[in-house]
Amino acid sequence: MTPKEKIDYMMQSLQLAKEEIEYAEEYLGDATMWNDDNRMPNGTIIRESLKQVGRMANIVANDVVLSPYCDRLFR
Repeated sequence: MTPKEKIDYMMQSLQLAKEEIEYAEEYLGDATMWNDDNRMPNGTIIRESLKQVGRMANIVANDVVLSPYCDRLFR
């Protein structure tokens, strides 16, 4: 996986977490949804998506080698 693909993956993970938070807010704020056959919001999806972004960001950041002394962007 290239660094750009890893960044895209992190962005998708953040989007997933955001959508799940928005769904949870809507679910908790709307009492009529409780009686429907809708799924319940899942806090694990939010937590694990955010944790994965943190892990992946650390990996990508450690691979950046661009500096005045090196003309490459990534290892």
